[in-house]
Amino acid sequence: MKYKTKRLTTRAFLIYTAINVIAYVFAHIAYLYANEASGEVYEYFSYYLSKSLEFIAPPILATLTYLVFKQDGVKRAIAFSASVSSARVFYSLPYYYIIFIYNYGYDSVESLAISAFASILVVLATIIGSVICIATYVFAVKLIYRKKDADKIAPMLAMPTRERPLDFLSCSNFPILIFALCRFTFSFITELIDTVTFLIEYRSDYTPTEIITILVSFLLLFILLVLSYFIAVSVKNALLKSDDKIKENEKTGSA
Repeated sequence: MKYKTKRLTTRAFLIYTAINVIAYVFAHIAYLYANEASGEVYEYFSYYLSKSLEFIAPPILATLTYLVFKQDGVKRAIAFSASVSSARVFYSLPYYYIIFIYNYGYDSVESLAISAFASILVVLATIIGSVICIATYVFAVKLIYRKKDADKIAPMLAMPTRERPLDFLSCSNFPILIFALCRFTFSFITELIDTVTFLIEYRSDYTPTEIITILVSFLLLFILLVLSYFIAVSVKNALLKSDDKIKENEKTGSA
């Protein structure tokens, strides 16, 4: 079991690292071409790519953390979440470094120090986000079944099993639905605050393009809600399927 968790941690870290590196590459390209005609295209692409990854990653991380938690306990789950979340440094550190140098005029040492501190905050926020998702699910289950069917609490909090993604209310997929809804709620509130602030600040002085961008941003949140749920369920099913094959091979070998 410990070997499986270590292998999962390594793979999840490497995949998340690659994703963050790719996101930063596009952000860097957008920054390099900021004064050219193609810069706006790169900027929009980088913005929506980063926004999509920031939405999808937390439900997946929460799903994997929950699996580790059910298998190995709280300490191993927190260690797993911290290890994988540290991959965010590969995006945040160079991104903030460039911002503080070119946008705010800090020297290299100052920018590196501030970027390192900001990256630590980003990693901590990622870890806390996954913990909040899991805590919200546990709280929701106990709240729903506390008075009606207390005997259903244990099955709902048991180790997840493989289920079809469309069975979103099944015991195995329900936590992932809660994780995705938690991320959606946070993103929706943040987007709503930004939109209201923008409309108040500029009042009637905004272009049709800006209005379309706002509408697209809200539409994207609903799309990402569905997408993050399906991806997280698929990851969970693939992981459990792999574990089942390993167990079958072990039984065959011992026999």
